[in-house]
Amino acid sequence: MTFTPRIGVYVCHCGINIAATVDVGAVTQWAAGLPGVVVSRDYTYMCSDPGQALIQNDIRELGLNRVVVASCSPRMHEPTFRAAVSAVDLNPYCFEMANIREQCSWVHPAAETTTQKAMHLVGSAVAKAALLQPLEQRQAPTTPAALVIGGGIAGMQAALDIADAGFEVTLVERASSLGGHVGHLHRTFPTLEPTADLLGAIVKRATHHERLRVLTEAEVTAVGGFVGNFDVDIRHGHEEEKVKVGAIIVASGFDVFDARRRPELGYGVYPEVITTPEFEQLSQSEVKINGREPKNVVFIQCVGSRDQALGHPYCSRVCCMVTAKQARLVRERLPNARVTVFYMDVRAFGKGFEEFYDATRQAGVLYRRGNPSEILRRGDRVVVRAEDTLLGEPVEVEADLVRSPRRERRRLRP
Repeated sequence: MTFTPRIGVYVCHCGINIAATVDVGAVTQWAAGLPGVVVSRDYTYMCSDPGQALIQNDIRELGLNRVVVASCSPRMHEPTFRAAVSAVDLNPYCFEMANIREQCSWVHPAAETTTQKAMHLVGSAVAKAALLQPLEQRQAPTTPAALVIGGGIAGMQAALDIADAGFEVTLVERASSLGGHVGHLHRTFPTLEPTADLLGAIVKRATHHERLRVLTEAEVTAVGGFVGNFDVDIRHGHEEEKVKVGAIIVASGFDVFDARRRPELGYGVYPEVITTPEFEQLSQSEVKINGREPKNVVFIQCVGSRDQALGHPYCSRVCCMVTAKQARLVRERLPNARVTVFYMDVRAFGKGFEEFYDATRQAGVLYRRGNPSEILRRGDRVVVRAEDTLLGEPVEVEADLVRSPRRERRRLRP
């Protein structure tokens, strides 16, 4: 038997949240002419009890088999409207919602084009509603176990939290040992705690927890099934193993930005120019470059971050605090050294981070807001050329050591 959609469209004013920039009446009238639409109405607040009753009455009296509400975000009121149509025996999955508030009225000024966009959003929802199929909720047993991919500090902590809650956990790490990138760091921020102390305790807990199985030199090769019941293939020891889990956490670490993509900064050309990971290794022993302690140290932030040309317009969220930590370490190890940090903005977003940044400046680290343009050699030193964006003038800073941080980019890896 051929299905004939009978669609009701309901456009919400949301007080003035939508009506201030969208001609609600025009949208309602336009929607009435769409294929399959048998009624189109607008109301001040569709989510209110009278608004829901309006929809329910039309379902009963007009025989609606599909409903579209154009209002706010589905995250806010989709459950409300699904419950409303279910109360009058319409399958809740025969309901569709168009977001003409967050995706239209709130982001555009009052104009004809704003109303036209709302019409397009409603039209798309109506077209989708005509193709909706009734669905029924089903219950299925789940596997009370979890898989964590990645044995760095994030993966280990996630695995321990799940295991402590009473569930079996399999932790898969591709390397031969746990710890990930944190194992290559010297100290943490903002506490300056030695990383070895922090990491050692977590590794010990992870490897001795009765509900946590650790597989090193292992990889996930395939994932099947669905949420609550995943079938996972794991390769380890040149053997294949299949495990069943109900949840998967991917904590697989990051790739590192190649500072050679900024050739004007001299990384790979001048031995005095190093990266964040290289400085971490250097700071674990004597801080020396070319066999001597540096007297002038320059840090450059945001190398590879917030750079449209490199395809990374966003902030890494790590280099501000890593720089502050490493600058503090230089001041501790070399109290007579001059330490300069070139920055765009300082984003100290975490707990205790702003205080740590303030303490770094109080320790004698000079922060200069500026954009380094190049690094070149001058005698036995290098020179950082930059624009001081606060003073509006070019500056040159001679240095024995320049650290240009690599921006750390997340990567997913099975």
